[in-house]
Amino acid sequence: MADLLQIMDLADSSQVQLSYISGAGDETAPPAGFSLPLTDSESAEIRWYLSEYPENTFGEAKTRAAKVESALKDLGLLLFQAVFGSSEEARSLLEKAAGIEQPQLAIVSNRAEFLGLPWELMNNGGETYLASQLAGVSRRLSPGPMVPFAGELPTDQLNVLLLLPPSGTGSGSIATEALTALESLAASAELDCLRPSSHEKLQEQLASRPGHYHLVHLDGFAIDSQGISMEDGSGGATTVDASVLAETLKDAQTPVVLINASASSALNDVMSFAAGLAENGVPQVVITPLPIAGAGRVLFCENFFKGLSDGAPVAKTVATIRKAMMDHPQRPSATGPLVSWDWTLSMVFESREYAPEAITVEESDAPVPGMPQPEEETTGNDLPRGGPYGLIGRHAEMLELERQLRQSPVVLLSGDVGSGKSELALGLASWLRKTGGRSGGVFYAAFEVGAGLERVLHEIGTSLAGLDFGDLRNDDRRNWVIEYLRDNPALLVFDSLQNLAGFPAGSPGLLDDAEMADLDSFIKEVSEGGKSWTLLVSRRQSESWLTVPHGSYRLGGLTGSDRIVLGTRLLEEAGADPMRLGPEYLEILEIVDGHPLAMEIALPLLKDVPSSVLVGELKSVLESYQPGADEEGRPAYLTVAMEQAFSRMTHRSRTHLPFLSLFRSRVMMDILTHITGEQAYKSVLGEELGYGATRTLLRTARADGFLEPVTPSVYQIHPSLPWFLGRSLYRQFPQSAIQQMEQEVVRVYADTADYFMETLYENQDAGTTAILAEEGNITQALALSLEAGQWENAQLLVQPLAQVFRMQKRYPELRRLRRQLLEVTGTTADEAEESGGIQLWLYLMGTEASECIETKEFDRADGLNQQLLEYLSNKEDGETDPRTAAVFHQMGQVAQNRWQLEEAEQLYTQSLAIIEDGEDQEPVADDYYGLGMVCQYRRRYTEAKEWFSKALDIHQRIDDAEEMVKDYRSLGLCSQYKFEYDEAASWYQRAREILEEARDEENAVLVYHSLGTVCHAQYQFDEAENWYQQALSVSDRMGNHSQMGVEFHHLGLVEQAREMFVGDAEHWYMMAINEWQLVGDRRSEGDECRQLGVLFHEQKDLDKAEEWYGKARDVFEEIQDLNRICRTYGQLGMVAEEREDIPGALLWAGRTYQLAVSNDLQVLTKVKAHLARLKEKHGEDNFATWWREFASEEPPIDLDVGPETVL
Repeated sequence: MADLLQIMDLADSSQVQLSYISGAGDETAPPAGFSLPLTDSESAEIRWYLSEYPENTFGEAKTRAAKVESALKDLGLLLFQAVFGSSEEARSLLEKAAGIEQPQLAIVSNRAEFLGLPWELMNNGGETYLASQLAGVSRRLSPGPMVPFAGELPTDQLNVLLLLPPSGTGSGSIATEALTALESLAASAELDCLRPSSHEKLQEQLASRPGHYHLVHLDGFAIDSQGISMEDGSGGATTVDASVLAETLKDAQTPVVLINASASSALNDVMSFAAGLAENGVPQVVITPLPIAGAGRVLFCENFFKGLSDGAPVAKTVATIRKAMMDHPQRPSATGPLVSWDWTLSMVFESREYAPEAITVEESDAPVPGMPQPEEETTGNDLPRGGPYGLIGRHAEMLELERQLRQSPVVLLSGDVGSGKSELALGLASWLRKTGGRSGGVFYAAFEVGAGLERVLHEIGTSLAGLDFGDLRNDDRRNWVIEYLRDNPALLVFDSLQNLAGFPAGSPGLLDDAEMADLDSFIKEVSEGGKSWTLLVSRRQSESWLTVPHGSYRLGGLTGSDRIVLGTRLLEEAGADPMRLGPEYLEILEIVDGHPLAMEIALPLLKDVPSSVLVGELKSVLESYQPGADEEGRPAYLTVAMEQAFSRMTHRSRTHLPFLSLFRSRVMMDILTHITGEQAYKSVLGEELGYGATRTLLRTARADGFLEPVTPSVYQIHPSLPWFLGRSLYRQFPQSAIQQMEQEVVRVYADTADYFMETLYENQDAGTTAILAEEGNITQALALSLEAGQWENAQLLVQPLAQVFRMQKRYPELRRLRRQLLEVTGTTADEAEESGGIQLWLYLMGTEASECIETKEFDRADGLNQQLLEYLSNKEDGETDPRTAAVFHQMGQVAQNRWQLEEAEQLYTQSLAIIEDGEDQEPVADDYYGLGMVCQYRRRYTEAKEWFSKALDIHQRIDDAEEMVKDYRSLGLCSQYKFEYDEAASWYQRAREILEEARDEENAVLVYHSLGTVCHAQYQFDEAENWYQQALSVSDRMGNHSQMGVEFHHLGLVEQAREMFVGDAEHWYMMAINEWQLVGDRRSEGDECRQLGVLFHEQKDLDKAEEWYGKARDVFEEIQDLNRICRTYGQLGMVAEEREDIPGALLWAGRTYQLAVSNDLQVLTKVKAHLARLKEKHGEDNFATWWREFASEEPPIDLDVGPETVL
């Protein structure tokens, strides 16, 4: 333990006494006279300096602050002299302490005003403060040794419990910085956020987990003479006394409490409260009696949590914080970075000796090259990145929004454009996700382009259930998502809601009335009686289509220190000298009402324009400014600030920047360079822009606050900019010139879309990311192409979007897009011919027919194909048109899926007759493959292999690895059906090599499984088990529960075939059932139950067999799967027969026979054989009598079908 210097308050005699406690014994200096050195007014001045001065550092405030700074240094000298200069003995004790390595200093008193003195300021007149030479400074209530803390806490993880105040106003919250610091620790850490943060809830939480939390953090709480203000659990607040809170913390063996008090808390009240906690048994209490600003919060949190994690004594950790804040003292202020004395604010109270153990850091194994690493599990979809400055401040707003959502599950957050609504919504979403506030997940959707509810359902469903969610029907998707959101506490964030009905008023909306009503209904169904919250974000304070009851929150601009923090960053980036600003700077912030975007536009001007001049210009223009009808939700000062900034740009920037109004959401420098380098662009704007000039244009716009960087070559366009830049564009150029530029945008984006399609084939993930990132601009160009009747370009533009939607199974969105396009081209061939859009019509109808085959909507596919065939067959060259062949191929696929195999073969052959000798061999290979599948289904395996081989030959020549894998797998399966197992394994191995090289785990799993079935069929059970286990391992890593169910089933079959360990087989089947239940696959669950029946049936355990067959029967009857019902009835009949219960067996066999006859099921032959056997056992006359009573008809006479047995 470190040697201890102790300053003892002898209040009764107005003295202090210094002691030195070391291993050599205790030494004490004579008492020295001491009176409290600060008057109330002087304390108030120090408080003003630390909390208010940074917000106004001009004029008299600067002179006043200089006096405080000088007084602080003098106060430190006064305190030092009062203690260490009072006698020779005191000086001697200090010298002894200085001779050893960093002693600790304890301030001992029971007076809040004595403990609250800034003892950390003590100095001997030089530049060095005594606190910087000490291991730590602590406050204690009594002298002498402390009782050790006896609790035992976990060492595998740092556990923190966070409490939030009833109001965030002036709280000085450090919660987000604390969370970031915990995430950056080398050791594992967990933060639990108590909701609501009431004393009762705290008692419950700590009682349920005693000895668990290393720290309880009370963030931004107000403290007065009565205690600390906490939530009461019903939306209000109540005051909790220190002794009551301490009892709760002590009972739970919590060693450390951190309190960063709000700005409204008086110093003596905070000190009294902290002393009360210590007096009543809380071992260590760390406090900051005033909020810390700017980077000080980050320094505090990083060093505090690292010290706790490393096992450093708390007083030493606070000393480390103090040193870090002294070494990096600059904090935001109205005149730029200001040297702060906030290093004096951190204090620690001690009542028990606490030596924390370091949290063990688990070293993870180095990643194996080429081995996919496990991904961090997250619930919900990815949140988009915010603006370049992130969320600044807004702690009170976040807290209020969360409180409102607790009271009303739907809240509308509104605010003017650029006020930071999206940043706040994303900040709240991220906070709730990271602190476990919404265990069901956080889901974000912005209504900027594309569909409405369809996209919402898809993104929620696929993030939870994977891509298989896309296979559900529309109503099933909706019901599945609603059920999940009702059962699980999730957060939905719907951003840019104003666009749905059109914004500003009168503009075309993204959705029609029916679609908005559908979204409204969805929100209502989720909120009524459910556990989820929905945060709606809009520029409007109300949405006319929104009928669901909801709370409202109106967001204004930044206030107080938050304005100063953003302003400091903006001035630093712009290179403006804050010392030249003057008090008019604060007036500018007031004029723009702390509006973040207006600040981003206006403040960079201060680099060149004096603040006094800018204030005058803004006021002058605002006095006469009359906003237009199209400026709804757009504050006048934002437009005026933009005009001031725009007017000061170079002539080139003012000429070319408005062109960006033709882009949506973002602009890529490469695409802009391509457009601006063309003659068509020059003919309108007077000059071409090369790469360098384009880069300068974008960078200058970024510096002026008009653009936000995404990457060095991609810039985000704020939603407020297109209106402003578009207005400038129309002021500069006539309509005809603008149309010429629009067509240039269409041309370049059509070329880009074509490139995107190539990228999709080469690198699916990269292509998809690029297309979705540019979705706004692609749809913008698509709309312009349709308006101009450029049908070929329209098709080029829609293709990449359609392909991505199809790949991601976003079928409802894709159909909505097609429907919108067909409204322009015409919905029938005649209408499309008349409009000139017939080629686009053919593409849209053909791709939808193909999609309907994927979604098994065969009747709809038939209708679409018939329309296509009718049009093409009436064309002069229709019989030889490759598009006619494509229609025949799709019709063949429909027939194949309906098991109309002869018709399918004819249709594939018709297609092949048109294209087999053509240059494009890919569709020829498709026909070969289709014919191979028909032959396979008809059990003509040799012929099927010939067709698959012909398809493979083409795919090998064009090097289409994906199709080659499909061919290899089909050839393997046909070989397997022919019992040519070595050949089958060879085909599967070829497929495996391609898939593993491409790291295509999704398809590799299927090949591993097939290799397992080949070994299984040859009774090579160990090899089969290995392949199934490999498939299971990869499926587990991918979260593919359906495939896991398949592998568990086959592992069970292996054990069943071994006939050694029935329990192992049962275990695997039960694991499979769990997976089927998890994904909601009732049919497969029923199959598994039936297989368990077979397992026990083979073991002659007829009771268990009957039990499992009965469960299977219940499932199959529920889903009305007639084939499976028949087979299960038959097996129940077999069980009854083996029990010699012939009447019971007849009952099951009779029901099976009736179902099979009335539905023409394949099982009929086997049912007849079973009935024949039972007829013989029961006697012909008895059987005839029984049947007449059972079926009310004569018994069947065609039961003689040979010696086949059931199943």
